[in-house]
Amino acid sequence: MKPLAGVVIGVDAGHQKTGDSRPEPVAPGSSEKKPRVAVGTRGAATGVPEYELTLAVALRLEALLLEAGAEVVMARRENDVNISNAERAVMMNEAGADLVVRIHADGSESESARGASMLVPAGGAVKQESRAASEVIYDAYIAATGANRRGIVERGDLTGFNWSQVPCALIEMGFMSNPDEDRLMNTDEYRDKMAKGLFDGIINWKSEFAGFSANSLM
Repeated sequence: MKPLAGVVIGVDAGHQKTGDSRPEPVAPGSSEKKPRVAVGTRGAATGVPEYELTLAVALRLEALLLEAGAEVVMARRENDVNISNAERAVMMNEAGADLVVRIHADGSESESARGASMLVPAGGAVKQESRAASEVIYDAYIAATGANRRGIVERGDLTGFNWSQVPCALIEMGFMSNPDEDRLMNTDEYRDKMAKGLFDGIINWKSEFAGFSANSLM
C-alpha cells in the first residue's frame, strides 16, 4: 500500500496575481476584518512574485503526494484567481483534509534576513495537532534544503488559521527580499528540494500520527 493512501492533504499556494482589499472577518463571527487576500512579496533579485513561486512549489508537492497515494486538495492551480484566505480554509474544511500545508515566502526590509520559519495557529481546536504536524514538517524541510532555521511561530491574527477546522501549517520557505536566497528559490533544483522537504515532513507526520483523523474534530 502506498504510504499516504486514504490521507487527504490540502495544499494552499499562498497569494494570487491580483490582491483583493475588500474586508472579510479574521475569524467566524468576528467584528475584526482584514483584506481578503494579498499579492504577496516579490524577489529582490529576480523580480519573481511570491504567488508564482508558491504555486511552482505547490504543484511539485502535489505530484509527490499523488505518487504516494494521497488525495490532494489544491486551493488553486492558477495565479489569476480570486480566492480569499477564509474561502481557502473553508474549502479545506469541507474537503475533510487531514492536514493543510500553506506555502509562502518571506520578505523583510533588511536584505540580510534569511532562512525558513513555520507559522502555526496560536489557539483553537486544532492548535495541538497543527503544532505537532508543523514540527515534523519543519524538521524535514530544513534537512532537505539546508535553510537557516528561524523557528516555529504561533500566530493568532491569520485569517486562514482562524477559519480552519483542520490541522494546518504555514511554511515561510525563505526570504525573497534577500537577493541570494531569492535567486536560490527560483532555481528548479532548489524548488524540487523545497517540495521534497515538505513531502518528507508529511510522510513523517503520517508515520508518527497514523491514528489521527481530522474528521474526528468536525
